[in-house]
Amino acid sequence: MQNEIKNIIFDWGNVIIDVSMNNFTEACQMAGIKFTDEEVNSTHKAGFFLAFEIGEISEDEFRNEIRKRATTSLTDIEIDTIWNKILGQTPKEKLELLYSLSSQYDLYLLSNTNAIHWNAFSKNSFICNGTNMINSFKGIYLSYQLHCAKPSPEIFRKTIEIAKIKACETLFIDDSSKNCEAAQALGMRVHNYIPGSDLKNSILGEIEKK
Repeated sequence: MQNEIKNIIFDWGNVIIDVSMNNFTEACQMAGIKFTDEEVNSTHKAGFFLAFEIGEISEDEFRNEIRKRATTSLTDIEIDTIWNKILGQTPKEKLELLYSLSSQYDLYLLSNTNAIHWNAFSKNSFICNGTNMINSFKGIYLSYQLHCAKPSPEIFRKTIEIAKIKACETLFIDDSSKNCEAAQALGMRVHNYIPGSDLKNSILGEIEKK
């Protein structure tokens, strides 16, 4: 018999907030920004992108890396606007779900993200019915602040340690199978979420498993 779930850790991108790499690459093409195949892929986790996501380079250093690959002169605001094309809307039903679950479970957010994305979207993307649902999370753990990223076991260990929770009492939800496998190896119950599917039913179905 599995341990009772007391904690739920959510990924951010593609689980709570919509993500589109196509929007970013199209904006780059329009601005004359070119990357190598190794630098830009479905997860943009290579080269200076990864360095930015684990806090090894600053926002200004990241923007300058973008400028090196552009054929036109770009301001900081223009670069941020292009970079932020990756993230989209947060469906209202997901925010309402966070509010509902927070009365029964301790919720946490664990995301591979960067300062520009988080600062641009965290202020308003969690607002629902006049309430900031970001307060539903007991803890928020971001790769650029922890200086490591999923699927490294290190970021999961840090999260467990800081949150003071037990892996065996925790459900981890992520759209990446590799991230789920890493969390499962540390004793968490996991759900590999398929973007666009019913998040509520996915969670409840996993919790009800014995």
